[in-house]
Amino acid sequence: MAAIALLAVIFATVMQVRQGAVAKATDAYARSVAARLSLNLMRRIECGLVPDLYDGYQGDFSEDGFGEFTYLIGVGDGSQYASMSENPAEDIWREFRRDDEDERDEDASQPEFTRIFLTVTFPNPRPGEQETSSYTLETLVDTWAVYQDIQLYEALWPDLRAEQVQ
Repeated sequence: MAAIALLAVIFATVMQVRQGAVAKATDAYARSVAARLSLNLMRRIECGLVPDLYDGYQGDFSEDGFGEFTYLIGVGDGSQYASMSENPAEDIWREFRRDDEDERDEDASQPEFTRIFLTVTFPNPRPGEQETSSYTLETLVDTWAVYQDIQLYEALWPDLRAEQVQ
């Protein structure tokens, strides 16, 4: 009788460990997919293949077969869609940059690079936790690619034509 009770306790413990391992593996898979999808979208932005990109641009990855994965893009240092950090100094800097971008003259020359924030949201596979999880990617992208500014592209690389690249 004691052996059966001991086996029952061991079996229950093993099943809990297994359930935790399966949940972690499922979460890792979802994060891996989110990372791959966000890198793919970021590469499309870097190549200038996302037309009409603006701060707050959003959509999903249904064309890639992952319709439950959605994205939100923040454009510029002062983007209101930037992931806020735990660092108060970083938040103060972002607020300063947001005010600076609001006051910038439209005719002023553009910087060479623009900061892009890409947040992918996906269903959380772990039961009992919040419904969604997110993955954020932040990088600098050539300004000409963000704003589809071919004149800026030609000024930066006068010997390299877009037709040659394609």
